[in-house]
Amino acid sequence: MLTVYDIEYNNRRACDFGVFLQEYPKFSGAKKDYTTTSIQGRRGQLVSTDNYVENLTISCVFAVISPIFENTIRSLRIWLSGSGIMRFSGSPNIFYKVVKIEHDSLERELRTYGTFTVNFICDPFEYLDSGQIIVSSVTYNSFSTSHPIYYISGSGSFSLMVNGNVMTGVSNPDIVVDTEKMMAYRNDGTIQNVAVSGDYEKLYLVPGENTISITPDTFDLHIKPNWGYEL
Repeated sequence: MLTVYDIEYNNRRACDFGVFLQEYPKFSGAKKDYTTTSIQGRRGQLVSTDNYVENLTISCVFAVISPIFENTIRSLRIWLSGSGIMRFSGSPNIFYKVVKIEHDSLERELRTYGTFTVNFICDPFEYLDSGQIIVSSVTYNSFSTSHPIYYISGSGSFSLMVNGNVMTGVSNPDIVVDTEKMMAYRNDGTIQNVAVSGDYEKLYLVPGENTISITPDTFDLHIKPNWGYEL
C-alpha cells in the first residue's frame, strides 16, 4: 500500500484537511558565517569557527483539491500560522521548531484545484524525540552539539559543572538553567537570571564524552539533552 508523504504541524496533519504535499519540501538557508584570514606566503586561507547567521527555511507546496476551495484555503491559513512544532512522515522521530510562517503563492488552476506554497522559518537544527526525555545523567552525545536544559532542585548555593566549565547559582527551592534560551527560571516560569553566574554556551553538550556534576550533593540534577543534528 502506498503511504502518502505527510506533514504534521502542532499535532494536526495535512491529510486532516484533505490536502497533501505536491512535492518533497525544499530546505534552504541555515547559512554559516566564516571569517577568513590570509597569511603571506601561505597557500589558501585560514577559516575560523563557523556560526549560524540565518534560520532554516522549509518550503512546502500543498495540493488542494476541494469543492469548497476558498474555505479550505482559509482553514489552511489558520492552521499554518504562529510558531510551533513541525514533522514529516518520512522522519517521524525528528521535529523542527518553527519560529515563523510565511504564506507565499496561491495558484488556482481549476475551480476545485490549486496549490498553496508555505514557507516555514525554523531553528537551523533537527531535534530528536529522544532528546526531549528528561534524564538523571548524560555521559555521551552521539549527535551534534546540543543546547540542554538543566533542572536543579534544592535550596542554597550550588555549582553546576559541565566538561570542566562552571556555572554558580542560588536555588530556592528549584531553578532551571536553559542553555537554549540562555535564561534561568523556576519551574513556575519566574525569571531567575540574576541568581546564576556563568557562560551558558560553556554548558552545551559536545559530541562524544561529556562530564556533568553538581555540588553540593544535596542538590538533585536532571537534564533534557535537546540533542539532534545541525543543518
